[in-house]
Amino acid sequence: MLSPMAKRNRQRAFALAVHSSDHLIAERHYEAAARILERYLNIHPPHSSVLRRLGRIRLFQGRPHDAVPLLSRALELEVSLKAA
Repeated sequence: MLSPMAKRNRQRAFALAVHSSDHLIAERHYEAAARILERYLNIHPPHSSVLRRLGRIRLFQGRPHDAVPLLSRALELEVSLKAA
């Protein structure tokens, strides 16, 4: 169980990763956005929103072979949350 402070820090890290990457995606700085999301995933448990964003970036980069596993994992996480 996470302490309240650890939970807030995780939420802040998530928000920062998402907002920063969304801004970079809008500016078509795909590799910079991907690095932010990959760093988040290296530190925190997988989150469907982060995986989906990273999958979209890989599609924008013309890398569907990298996008499919990310998007599949995001879908798996979303289905498992709905089933719980």
